[in-house]
Amino acid sequence: MFVTVVLVLTVLVVVLLRANTRPPAYPPGPFALPFVGNVMQILWQTPKVALTRYANTYGGVMSFRVFSQRSVLISDPDLMRTALADPAFSGRIDLILFRARDKIITGQDYDPLGILGTSGEAWKSQRRFTLRTLKDLGLGRQTLEPIMQSELEELIDYFRINEGRKTDIGLTFNRSIVNVIWAIVIGKRFSHSDTRLGQLVDKVNKMLQSFNPFHPALRFRWVKKFFPNLDIIVKTEGYMKEFLYFIEEEMAVHTKETGGGSDTGSYIGAYQQCMQEAATQGKDTPLTMSHLKANILELFLAGSETTSNTLLWGIYLLASNPDIQRKVQEELDQVVGREHTPTLQHIDSLPYTTATIYEVQRMADLIPFSVPHETTENATIGDYNIPKGTCVMFNLSHGLKGSKYWQDPKQFSPQHFLTDDGKVVKPDHFLPFGYGKRVCLGESMARLELFLFLTTLVHKFWWRLSDDDPVMWGKHVIFNRPPDYIVFPTCRRE
Repeated sequence: MFVTVVLVLTVLVVVLLRANTRPPAYPPGPFALPFVGNVMQILWQTPKVALTRYANTYGGVMSFRVFSQRSVLISDPDLMRTALADPAFSGRIDLILFRARDKIITGQDYDPLGILGTSGEAWKSQRRFTLRTLKDLGLGRQTLEPIMQSELEELIDYFRINEGRKTDIGLTFNRSIVNVIWAIVIGKRFSHSDTRLGQLVDKVNKMLQSFNPFHPALRFRWVKKFFPNLDIIVKTEGYMKEFLYFIEEEMAVHTKETGGGSDTGSYIGAYQQCMQEAATQGKDTPLTMSHLKANILELFLAGSETTSNTLLWGIYLLASNPDIQRKVQEELDQVVGREHTPTLQHIDSLPYTTATIYEVQRMADLIPFSVPHETTENATIGDYNIPKGTCVMFNLSHGLKGSKYWQDPKQFSPQHFLTDDGKVVKPDHFLPFGYGKRVCLGESMARLELFLFLTTLVHKFWWRLSDDDPVMWGKHVIFNRPPDYIVFPTCRRE
């Protein structure tokens, strides 16, 4: 009996030691349990709460385990910028979330598709084409502005009709932002009365609500292998199928309407034209229909809920801080004029408004952590060695909310982004979209949308929170969504 107890204790000690063995010069971190690592501590709260606590305890670079997977969290903004600019940190871990999507598209377990879930040459080619095409479609200039202005006209009409009434603006913003992305993808907007717009918004929202790269069931293949009928797996795959089927149907309609001819006025058209040119010339091309479908899904992931939620945060924060709302309106009145509407040409002439938009992004802290990366080779960050194949996460929230970087991080204050003489300053630790080659795909579009939508809506309306309806804060895992609130829009008379 004694021998048995000694053997069991010895085995337990060995297992515990192996679970906590670290490579030389590896970042510090919490004690990990055998087999599960630190999963229990993380899921017991939420990833944001647990990882924020780890960062506060162990510093700017720390390590933890998710089952057997070594993971590193980088919170120090300077080290984040260094790592995100280093190709060694630009890989992507093999997420079952993206693998499931790819299998829906191809029916097979082929190489990863799209941009978010790929690494190496596949990632570079899809990213290069997408950024170039988005720029050609207007994100680098102002040719996208008429599309956004059309959406704003619909919004203004809606809020004028509802002037003085209790208004829930959540779905309204979402429809407009999804429609802007749709115009980029397909080359035309849906009318707000078109039922297909409602269907698209519903499918995008369901897909985004299930998107959780931190959940073990959507991260590790073995979870699906042993538990294929888990509710989160079934729902997530079902929502992606619905979205992709919708896209395939609309692509078929688009091809029929264009007669299969050249169409460079949309992302789909530009992509298909490059494919056709390569086929005509007998050249190999990394552009395929499967990649195209995956890219479209990712454009909606990157640019829909993030932007619409930031707009919701903006109206909430301005309605909660009427003095700041009034100062923004005074600057808009002075620069734009009461009889005119803000345009993208006004950006450089509105420092207080620009600083306010930055402060909205900071307070929203919409995506606290990046989608997990993976080191493609042995790497070094600060004083630490990071082995090849390590999962690396970036704590974007730390630079947005850390008391080390802001005079009063809990206070909504545009002065955080203004010098003493009123000029806009954007600190290096302000990285709401990430940094480097893996920066958010929707950054350029989001910047234009946030400026044009917020300035126009604040210029045209006074926003006041309802005194009778409580502000309802929810518990969120991935996105820091704004609270549910009711506002009263009131037209500002010219």
